[in-house]
Amino acid sequence: SVGFAIGGVASLNGAPPRLRGGASRMASEPTMCAKPVLYDMPVSNNGARCRIIIYKKGIQDQVTIKSPMDLGGLRSLEYLALNPQAKMPLLVAGTMALPESDTICRYLLDRFQDSSPSFVPTTPEARAKSNLLSRLHDMYLTTIQGALYKAQPPFGIYGSRLEALQELQTQLHILNSAADADGPYIAGQDISLADATVFPTLVFVEHMLPLYASAEAEQFDLKAVLGERLHRWYLEMQTHDAVFQKVHTEIKTALDGWSGKGRWHDILHAGAKDMAASTIFDKILAKQIPADVIFEDKLVVVFKDINPQAPTHWLVVPKTRQGLTQLREARAEHASILGHMMTTIAKVAKEKQLGDYRVVVNDGPKAGQEVYHLHMHVVAGRDFAWPPG
Repeated sequence: SVGFAIGGVASLNGAPPRLRGGASRMASEPTMCAKPVLYDMPVSNNGARCRIIIYKKGIQDQVTIKSPMDLGGLRSLEYLALNPQAKMPLLVAGTMALPESDTICRYLLDRFQDSSPSFVPTTPEARAKSNLLSRLHDMYLTTIQGALYKAQPPFGIYGSRLEALQELQTQLHILNSAADADGPYIAGQDISLADATVFPTLVFVEHMLPLYASAEAEQFDLKAVLGERLHRWYLEMQTHDAVFQKVHTEIKTALDGWSGKGRWHDILHAGAKDMAASTIFDKILAKQIPADVIFEDKLVVVFKDINPQAPTHWLVVPKTRQGLTQLREARAEHASILGHMMTTIAKVAKEKQLGDYRVVVNDGPKAGQEVYHLHMHVVAGRDFAWPPG
């Protein structure tokens, strides 16, 4: 099929004139530095922004793309000598080893500025918007994106996968509000570094976030997750730009490979969902059954036991079970909620001037567990013997 030229690459579906990037002009290879080598893999969303620039500028013959495995992998001594962070992408140009995708992109734009498109918008306002979008993405999305695919926390500042995923969706809506309302590019009329930066991460979101939907959830709504502006831009780049289509395919093919190898099979809330039966606590949390609540926050509720074993007897219950039917089901990412339950006990006991108290977790029927939604008993007001029970 015949398409329009976008930044020197023919659009497979024929880009409208408003998607302009300029014809590609090949720059002569600078003599001051050796041919750069980009160490990257198709699955890397951060590396993909560098590949977009390389493909759009048509400088594939001037920048070599290799796998980190060519140096023995991210943890090899040879790779660590170049990038102690053990991350990709990494650009090596002569004696210079340059990690961090944003820095690599800016180097490529500077070194190959004679090749179009420039990725620099024509107005100060659009340039500022592009910088803001890239900054928001790098500070608040990539720092927690590990919640989508990492087996264990931390996920940035979050110990809880659910909290990190909720924050990721919040940040997507903030990014949506910062995107240009008219487009066609994310920062306005001209393609910019922000387009290359944000697009690959949305491929991650489209592929991975639906895996974490609850069994009761309706069909995944990408538009609702991204927001109107991001969604429209994301689809338009896939439809009208051959390079973005190519990168989308690269990332998706790699992610499909991860899926085929069972990447998410044992990850909590993705392959490992909480399928246990609901309990009386679910009805209490839904306020279908009354309870004498003495404390509540967004993560836990503390209420009086209806069958007290001491003058004071509270139950501390996480609002979301997260597979914790019993303590024996705890895994690394439960450390956050378990720690929060304990610090909540300390806080409320101090506020209520509880004095000496005992904290009990019953795990299994022989230990006295009756409700299979992990909870902690706080008992006080009388003397307790040791050993218990």
